[in-house]
Amino acid sequence: MILTPPPTGGQQILRHALARRWESIVVGTVAGLVVGVAAAFAAPVSHSATVAMTVTSPSPTPAPALRASLSNTTDMATEQGIAKSAVVLDAAAAELGGGITASVLRDNLEVSGDTNGTIVNIGYTASTREAAVAAADAIAAHYLEQRTSLVEKRADEMSAVINEQITALQNELAALPALVDEDGKPTANPRATELRAQISKLTEQSAQLLPYHASAGLVLTSAEASVDEVTPSKSRMILITTAVGLFIGLVMVLLQETRSRSLASPTQLADLTALPVWSAEEGAPEPWLAPTRMLAMAIDRDHWVDLIVDATDPQARPLHRVLSGALAETRVPAPRLIDINQPLASLLDEVRPSRHVLIAVRGGHDLRKLHALLNELALINREVNGMIYLGEPISAPQASAPRPSVALAQTPEGPIASSPDGHRVTPVSESPTDTMPARDFIADVKEQQ
Repeated sequence: MILTPPPTGGQQILRHALARRWESIVVGTVAGLVVGVAAAFAAPVSHSATVAMTVTSPSPTPAPALRASLSNTTDMATEQGIAKSAVVLDAAAAELGGGITASVLRDNLEVSGDTNGTIVNIGYTASTREAAVAAADAIAAHYLEQRTSLVEKRADEMSAVINEQITALQNELAALPALVDEDGKPTANPRATELRAQISKLTEQSAQLLPYHASAGLVLTSAEASVDEVTPSKSRMILITTAVGLFIGLVMVLLQETRSRSLASPTQLADLTALPVWSAEEGAPEPWLAPTRMLAMAIDRDHWVDLIVDATDPQARPLHRVLSGALAETRVPAPRLIDINQPLASLLDEVRPSRHVLIAVRGGHDLRKLHALLNELALINREVNGMIYLGEPISAPQASAPRPSVALAQTPEGPIASSPDGHRVTPVSESPTDTMPARDFIADVKEQQ
């Protein structure tokens, strides 16, 4: 890879982070899947059965509104109270036997329905389908029995009231005197006609109450015919735990990114700095030739660009040499080589004469130090034209060797970086006009090839 452009938005940064930390996502998702499968087969399951029925409730409303009141509304609070009453549950527990109690039935019973209709559902949950069906049928049967008893009682009370009214009206009718006209002939009594109409109306209302002495409800769907709802759902449990594992993996990626202390890749460098990142062309005879030429074309000729890099890095000298040649081709002064490992204050003093800088780092570089450097460069109004990624961290055997300290010395030829033994490490051009002619650079590259 030669150029890693900066991200264009948060989505791209997130995509890069996921690509770098995909192992965490895989681990979290697989862990969630394994937990879900284990829980699905280890957790106890329960089965359900539901009895659906239609019920009626007598009301003292006058006809014809009586019939509508009897068939169109249901007080669910009352129905739940009846179904969960001690009378119903004690009778159901006695019928089922097996040590089951009314409290157990009440805990696993669910009564539901439509408050604007007459449908009542009695559902029961048990460890087996057979137990659920038996309990639901028993509770529903005793619920209808108790409800029929209550309805019959209510119907009897209403019938008694109506019959008393009829008797009173009949007695009044019988006590009415006979009326005669002027000629002494019998004539109709208006009050008698009114009383007969009232008696007829009450008799009709009494007849409408007769069906409610037989049953107060009708089973529409038996427990055996109902749908068996198994809980918990194995597929749902596996899906939920897998989703939770995926979420945990994403959280791990976020934590790893926010707590990262060392550079991992060119894309991460571009994400963190919002700058283009240049890296060597793999497999090329001169890996830095193409990227540095492209970089040189992107730099204004009026810019004086210096290179901040670890002077002891094996790529520092080749990079500086090739970069100087590439800049010479565009008539840009050769960059000074500034050691990134010196104290920050000293580094900033060296950078002050510059207007623009390039920063070259290797994988594993301390991100805190890099951020501190970028912040200080921004404070002194020095523009960073781009980042250069030198490659992956140096292997452990090489890294374990003593690292020579680098000091900058002033010579007639300009400042140079030197090691404690006095050997020259990297010649550094002091003047922005000290450049390598393009023909000499190209000849040097051909000689190396």
